[in-house]
Amino acid sequence: MTPELLFLCGVGAASGLVAGLVGLAGGIVIVPALTWIYGPQALHTAIVISWFSVMFNSVGAAANQWRIRTVPERAQLWRGARWYLLGAALATPVIAMGATQFRGLVDQQAVAVLQLCLALVMLFPVKDGGRVPRVHPVRDASFGGLIGTVSTVIGVGGGSYTIAYFVYGAGSRFRDAIATANFAGLTVGVLSVAGYLCSVLLLGSGAQDAAGGPISSWGIAAMVLAGGLAAPLGGMLSARLPVRALRQLLVLALVGCAARLLWM
Repeated sequence: MTPELLFLCGVGAASGLVAGLVGLAGGIVIVPALTWIYGPQALHTAIVISWFSVMFNSVGAAANQWRIRTVPERAQLWRGARWYLLGAALATPVIAMGATQFRGLVDQQAVAVLQLCLALVMLFPVKDGGRVPRVHPVRDASFGGLIGTVSTVIGVGGGSYTIAYFVYGAGSRFRDAIATANFAGLTVGVLSVAGYLCSVLLLGSGAQDAAGGPISSWGIAAMVLAGGLAAPLGGMLSARLPVRALRQLLVLALVGCAARLLWM
């Protein structure tokens, strides 16, 4: 196995672990890591590849969250997240289909600053009791659409934004916000990939983004597979770690990836 392939496996595994552990779907790991090793010119290719990784990472993480929850807990999660997920589902494939038109809008420094702001928000203490999230259909769907749009453009699953919204906006428990972020990541990942494939198959555009680039097909496959395998492990650790530790890990992940983007 070549050093490049080992590196890509490590990136994939780290993204999957982060996806299951703190609900970030792994995109914030993949995009900085790939642009670090292949250069800023690979940014859009990294974003397209990240959509696939986000999808597979979130499958394992979301499935594990569903498995460890009781039937009433599943019903409560669905009631709290359904309008938000609907908004994300409506926006994501449309943005992904026109992704080639948004290349100029992706600014590494702006994304990094936004991640740092979210890290600061996560330091603000919130009582994590037995709260039931406040459901506001229009607001939830609007934020879901906005976050789905931003997440698709920059190649992430939107987990950090989803967690911030549900913890500080909807009043969810932190663990429930992580679970919702896993389901949101799955929604964004699946529909980003679907939109991208439609743009390739129906419109004939964007096929060069994930093919013919600096990253080999074997490397992409190894990275995506490693992430999908590591995500359930992250989910199991998430159920065992205290909330304070999860919040600290989330802040570290946001700060680390923002620093990589700023110093690229």
